[in-house]
Amino acid sequence: MATSNAALPSMGKISMIGIWIETVLYGVNCVMYGLCMFLLLRGGKVPTLRWVLLVMCTILFLLCTVHVGVSVRQLLEAFVYAPPGVPDYSTTYWLDYTTTPRVLKDNVFSTLVLIQDLILIWRLYVVFMSDWRVVVFPIILGANSVACAYVASTLLALPNVGQLYDTRITALRLTISAWTSGLTLNVSVTGAIVGRLWWMTQTMASLSATSTNRFASSIYIVVESGAIPAVTAVAVLALSVTNSLAVFSVVDVASQLTALMPFLIVVQVAQTGRSHIPSSDFSKTVLTTKDGITYRGGVSGEQASQQDLALDTAAPSRSPSFVHSGLV
Repeated sequence: MATSNAALPSMGKISMIGIWIETVLYGVNCVMYGLCMFLLLRGGKVPTLRWVLLVMCTILFLLCTVHVGVSVRQLLEAFVYAPPGVPDYSTTYWLDYTTTPRVLKDNVFSTLVLIQDLILIWRLYVVFMSDWRVVVFPIILGANSVACAYVASTLLALPNVGQLYDTRITALRLTISAWTSGLTLNVSVTGAIVGRLWWMTQTMASLSATSTNRFASSIYIVVESGAIPAVTAVAVLALSVTNSLAVFSVVDVASQLTALMPFLIVVQVAQTGRSHIPSSDFSKTVLTTKDGITYRGGVSGEQASQQDLALDTAAPSRSPSFVHSGLV
C-alpha cells in the first residue's frame, strides 16, 4: 500500500461521501421494505406470488443491510482503529483490496446484482408466457456478468495483488466485462418487456375499440426500474475505464439502488388488481387474475350480451397476450 499523498489526495473523503449516500439510500430501503411487507402480508392482490416476493424482498434487504454494515466497519478501521505510527493510513486503507470488509462487500454486491438479474429475467419469462427461448440470451449474459464479477473479486483478494500488475489488469478487464454484460442484459430485457406490453396495449385497443393505454403505468415502472441500473452501470464503466478513484463510492451507492428497484416494482405489483378500459365504461373490463387477463366486452347495462375473452385467444399459441398479476 505504498502510495504517495500526491496520487491520493482525497481517497478518504471520497469514501466517506459514498458511504454517507449509501446510508441515506439504506434508510429509503428500510421504508420500502416495510411497505412491501405491509402490502404483501395484508392479503394483497398477488396471492400466487406472495411468498416468492416476500422471500426475494427479504433476501435483498438482508444483503443491502450487510453491505452498509460492512461499510461502517470500514470507516471504523480507517479512521478509529487505525494503527499508530502509520502515515496516511486513512487514505491508503481504501486501496487495499485484500481487507476482509472489501472482499465481503464485493461478493455481497455481486450477489445483489445476481438476484436483480434473476428478477428481471423472470419478468421477461412471465411476459412471454413461459417461453424459455426468450430467456436463453439473457441467462447467458447474466451468467457471464456474475462469473466475471466473482472471479475479479477473487483475483483482487490475492495476497500482494498490488505488486501483481498482470493480475490487476486481468481483474479490471473482468470487471469491465461484468458491467458491460449487465448493462446489455438490463437494456435488452427492459426493451423486450416494454415492447411486449406495448403490443398487448395495441391488441386490447383493437378488441375494445379504444385508444386507452391500459399498460401505460406498467410501461413507465418497467422503464424507470431499468433506467436507474443502466445509468449506474454506465457511470461505473466510465469510471473503471478512466481508473477514477470515485468508482468505489459509486459501487457503494449502486448496492442500495440494486435493492431499491425491485422494492419499487413489488409495491406497484401489490397494488395491481382490477382495471377498466376505459374507466368510464364498466362494460369493458380487464380482469387481472392469477391466470392472466380476461377482457370482458359488451354494452353497459346489457349483461346478457357481455362475453369474457381471454386475450391470448387473439394471439399465436406460443405468444399469448396477457400479463401475469406478478409481472410488473
